Amino acid sequence: MATIKDVAKLAGVSSSTVSRALSGKIPVDEKTKERVLAAVKQLNYQPNALAKGLKEGKTRTIGLIVPNI
Repeated sequence: MATIKDVAKLAGVSSSTVSRALSGKIPVDEKTKERVLAAVKQLNYQPNALAKGLKEGKTRTIGLIVPNI
């Protein structure tokens, strides 16, 4: 499984630049963004849902307790 650091290394940028390019909240040079997106596609990068949930404070998970049947 590819990490954001792997994407950064392949694209030749820092991991924070990868984060900025993927989030879209902070402007990134268009050529840099294209390199990052190409690296993401090549490595089949998927963001870590658990890490994202920890950062946002929301896991978007529902717990279910079932008594003995």
